[in-house]
Amino acid sequence: FLFWGCIVHLLNMIAIAIFLTLLLMLLSVKAQDKCTPPDGKPNCVCETTDGVIDLTSMSYEDGNPYFSWVYDNGGQVYSYNPCHEFYDGSSFCNEGNIAVCQNAYGDEEHSCGTSSSETMHVDDNGQYYLQYDGGDGDRISQVFLVCDSTANEPELTADGDGETTLTYIFHLKTKCACPGTCVDAPPPTDPDPPHRGGRGGGGGGGGIEGPIGIALIFLAIGGVATYFIVGAVILKFKFERTGTDIIPQKEFWFDLPFLIKWSLSKKMLTCIL
Repeated sequence: FLFWGCIVHLLNMIAIAIFLTLLLMLLSVKAQDKCTPPDGKPNCVCETTDGVIDLTSMSYEDGNPYFSWVYDNGGQVYSYNPCHEFYDGSSFCNEGNIAVCQNAYGDEEHSCGTSSSETMHVDDNGQYYLQYDGGDGDRISQVFLVCDSTANEPELTADGDGETTLTYIFHLKTKCACPGTCVDAPPPTDPDPPHRGGRGGGGGGGGIEGPIGIALIFLAIGGVATYFIVGAVILKFKFERTGTDIIPQKEFWFDLPFLIKWSLSKKMLTCIL
């Protein structure tokens, strides 16, 4: 009985760990809020509580990238055009629907994100960034916006994919990243000369996205499944439970929705008072 008592105690600890893990995952998802653009605007426009962030004035609509020849510290060069797709080079980046193109050491091109996947997010530090998915080999690009009211000429820096493989980090410093500054500004008309960027400094934000995020999600799902399966087997065959009584810590899970509802109601009441 001592052995089975230890098993039940272990299941109790696992239940609490699963609950806290799921809670942290929900908070992490909430922290990476997606910004929905105003009606009729592209995804590079975001309506914030401080005003509208509008990047359309730094986006070509004729198939050219607004930013070209942007090097990272590893010597790889990138082209980038927010808001609208562009065509570049002669291979992967010349098929359209490109937002970020990588020229690897002069002889190999890769799409690092599609224009159609463009979304703007705000992280838990209040920093806005654009994300582009669907690149070659699951490449992802994240362009973090740096508000600088004196940056009349935008500057794009590339940090490469140092922290997370195939997730490329960029920083775009511009006055248009400041809410309310470039609202409904006219788009550029002259594609020459190309806007060159700077080399990255090796920093950059980012959430738990890409392969690491997927691995964490599957790990959490596997842990939850193992917890319920092992617990149900023990309760059914060792303790001869039946029906819903084979659910480990049944009272805890059945009471959980009411506990969450109660917590939310208390929080709302506190905010109102």
